[in-house]
Amino acid sequence: MTQIPSLTHQQLELLRIAKKNTVGELRLSYEYPVLDDNEPQIGHPPFIQELIDHHFIHVQVKETSLRASEFQQENWIEHCDGIDYPHQADWDRWRQGFITQLSEEIESLMIPGKNLGQFTQVWIREISVRAVQPSSL
Repeated sequence: MTQIPSLTHQQLELLRIAKKNTVGELRLSYEYPVLDDNEPQIGHPPFIQELIDHHFIHVQVKETSLRASEFQQENWIEHCDGIDYPHQADWDRWRQGFITQLSEEIESLMIPGKNLGQFTQVWIREISVRAVQPSSL
């Protein structure tokens, strides 16, 4: 008898999008912290790796680069919508709200710096995802 694993909402959503995009590859990127050895980690976040392990998706790494967090930059730009000339006080409010909003999800090494525009250096991995079609049930 086939055992169906319990998947999180995030995993189900990724799987749904991958299955919907059957013609081409789905291009995604994710960020993860820079550790002491300054080398990118091998493997993927647990929610992606579990889907790979269950043979639901196939992932191919396209590129891994060290850059300022795109997620933080986009969040900051949204925060500044309507602010003509952001100041340090705006940054401090945004930074505190960003940390609070993501307190359970954010890695301590990925917290934005205290100075205006000091986004965290992170590894950004770009991947292609393809849903694996079962050969038989």
